[in-house]
Amino acid sequence: MVSNVENLNPQVIRHLTREIHSLRSEPMEGITVIIDDKDLTNVEAVIDGPAETPYYGGKFKVRLIIGQDFPSVPPKGFFLTKIFHPNVSDRGEICVNTLKKDWKSDLVSLA
Repeated sequence: MVSNVENLNPQVIRHLTREIHSLRSEPMEGITVIIDDKDLTNVEAVIDGPAETPYYGGKFKVRLIIGQDFPSVPPKGFFLTKIFHPNVSDRGEICVNTLKKDWKSDLVSLA
């Protein structure tokens, strides 16, 4: 996989670096984030299946790929773990409007 870091706006790189630092210092419950410090555009995570759902007890690996046009263009999201869900294609692509037609770059605060 090719890194997009060299193509990102420096402000976006600073923002991603802050977000990664925040995730490391204050991890979210049930989510383990895996960061390649050499490629901030490829973020992986393992999500614990939520309680009281058919996914409870499972571990689900996902990947976000941040393209060179981020934040104007949303990241691409994929489940690497095979999962059956109406918002996940058979190739693992996450198909939700927030990452498609409803994406707004102001969802990402670069301040």
